Amino acid sequence: MCIGYAMLMLCRTVVSVAGPAMIADPSLNLDVASFGAIAGWGTAGNLVGKLTNGVLADKLGGSRVFIFSIGLAAIATFIFGTLSSNTAFFALYFLTIFSKSAGWPSMANIIRVAFTKDRHGRIWGFIATSSRISSVATTLLLSALLLVLSWRGLFYVAAGIALLVAIILPKFLNRENTSAKNLSRNSASTSDLASESDSNPNSETDNPQQSDSYSDHPLTDKDTFTALLHFIKSPSFWLISFGVSALAVLFEFQVFIPIYLSETFDLQPSEAGMASAVFPIGCLIAVFTGGFVFDKLSKKSIISVMGLTLVVAICCLLSLRFLGTVDLGHQFEFILTMVLIFVFGFAISPAYYIPMSVFAIRFGGVHCGLLVGLIDALAYFGAMIFDFIGGEVANKEGGWQDFLLILIVTSVIATITMITFLYVDYVKDKPKLSA
Repeated sequence: MCIGYAMLMLCRTVVSVAGPAMIADPSLNLDVASFGAIAGWGTAGNLVGKLTNGVLADKLGGSRVFIFSIGLAAIATFIFGTLSSNTAFFALYFLTIFSKSAGWPSMANIIRVAFTKDRHGRIWGFIATSSRISSVATTLLLSALLLVLSWRGLFYVAAGIALLVAIILPKFLNRENTSAKNLSRNSASTSDLASESDSNPNSETDNPQQSDSYSDHPLTDKDTFTALLHFIKSPSFWLISFGVSALAVLFEFQVFIPIYLSETFDLQPSEAGMASAVFPIGCLIAVFTGGFVFDKLSKKSIISVMGLTLVVAICCLLSLRFLGTVDLGHQFEFILTMVLIFVFGFAISPAYYIPMSVFAIRFGGVHCGLLVGLIDALAYFGAMIFDFIGGEVANKEGGWQDFLLILIVTSVIATITMITFLYVDYVKDKPKLSA
């Protein structure tokens, strides 16, 4: 799963890495505003995909949808590299990100079947880590290739690697899922907590679409429409949706970072791409440790930890905007900017990835793919709006200051909403914890 999702991230992030070179290409009619539109259409593909791919993953099986999405993303990425018109860019990036959107709900189904509840936090930590490793590798490797290849060559390389993985992955994925199920059963047999929630250890084999850990879940025997009504009536669903929507907007900064650095510090496209790697590196370190920490913290402690990291993110954005108003020396400002972007990526990643993923599996049960799709659809709707508006704002003279101001306001909203969600979740489960 980690390798497969890394390929989906590869197809997604190659656009942001190639962004400065595409804007500098005189044969293309691209500026920051039109590049933001490309990102916006990609996010629209994510939105549409989240509304459909979650249901498909629930019905057809996570593994099947996962493999198909990688292959389709690879083909769309290759075709993107052959294009020159903005309209064609919009359409192909829409298709690429539509395919990529199937990854998370598909993996939610795979994890629900293959692993016990007590391991979900750390498993999601590993999966999120794969996406960040892909981001780091893509940024560094493809930025280096910009020294010897055109921006089109980056798309061909990304598409070729992803297509190769899509061809060979099914065999390994089936083998690893079988091993994971056996490991989860062994872990459950030695854990009192797991054994209490795992009363029928043979149900996974009998029904690959329903984990034994969720045999008593209220939505196990319900249809899709009933599950949908159950979700939208829940205040927790709306809180986590709005919180993740705000965090998704913050994550869209990653798409613009190479262009932001290139224009702010007058860097070459390859230099800007390499420098922008500090953001996914910060995310990588955060999600790699976050899954283990999440499983060990109490729900009360999680409120404080997640709240603190989001406050740190606000401080990073405030500092970036302040740097645009003073002259501290070009070299010092560049180094400080790199540090702030690294810390910003580190601060927002745990809150973005882990609470929503764990909540979706616990609250959604056998319909977790649908729930992940709904939450992500709302999140990417907000991100899509930001892509269009953010590109237009940044394209103006001195527009990056206003661009950062939008992110600051959004980060405040994200912090308040996520803390509220975590507190409500804690209060709801408090009687169970004290029982």
